[in-house]
Amino acid sequence: MSMQERRKNVRVRPSPDYDIKVEFEQGLVKVRLSIIDLAVGGVGVMVDDLFAQTPPGTTLRLTVTLPEFETFATDATLRHSTGHAGGRSGFHFAALTPDQQRAWSRAVSELLERGLSA
Repeated sequence: MSMQERRKNVRVRPSPDYDIKVEFEQGLVKVRLSIIDLAVGGVGVMVDDLFAQTPPGTTLRLTVTLPEFETFATDATLRHSTGHAGGRSGFHFAALTPDQQRAWSRAVSELLERGLSA
């Protein structure tokens, strides 16, 4: 089965003029993750040194900032990772509140309307 066949949701690329931030914090270090793509169910980001050796299936706490919505922290499950900094990883959001899910879905829809499908 190909990667495209496994994907359940349409993916969109981020846009510089529609600021979405996803951050990961470990101890005193907080990093803004580089977003590769977004989907209604999660986000693809570049692997950072802070979680490069984290095995898939692990839940990490991410902080999300969306346009016109308050910043929130949520649990995200690491679905896949190349395992080295600069590679690709994917997180699934399984614990969003209904309001957070609506805001995330609205952000994905906005980027899709702009023609930024991935």
